[in-house]
Amino acid sequence: MFKKMTLLLTLVSIILFADCTQRLIDFTVISSKNVSMKIPDDGIGERIEGEHYVFTFLGIPFGFPNIKSAVDDAIENAGPGYDALMDGVIYYTQSLFKNGYRVVGTPINTSKLTQALNEKGIDVDKYIERALYHSTTKIDNAASIEKIGILKNKPH
Repeated sequence: MFKKMTLLLTLVSIILFADCTQRLIDFTVISSKNVSMKIPDDGIGERIEGEHYVFTFLGIPFGFPNIKSAVDDAIENAGPGYDALMDGVIYYTQSLFKNGYRVVGTPINTSKLTQALNEKGIDVDKYIERALYHSTTKIDNAASIEKIGILKNKPH
């Protein structure tokens, strides 16, 4: 009886304290509010979709669906020159046989926005360094924050 109770408590403890963490997405800019961006017409594409699903059998997924892969797929589906999405929506689907994300959005070419701002006399390049670096640059945010001068208890 003692062995069964110990086994049961061990199994319950494993279930209660087990967890799994998954990196969902990297983003440069994100907002759930309407933002006005005046991008030239030649910098905006037609609405596109991207997706990332994994096979699921009876609700048990065989892998981990990834939002970043779905966003990347959508941007790649837009064609060359596009590097971001605006007015996007991310859908999550879970069924007996698939589990994952579908992304729908309008692709944009941010270099066209930069070009339009430069033509209006706004030197965008001097502000680019002030952005926190993306993880793929191998520079951590602490170094970026120090570089752009955001320090605790120091006036900006």
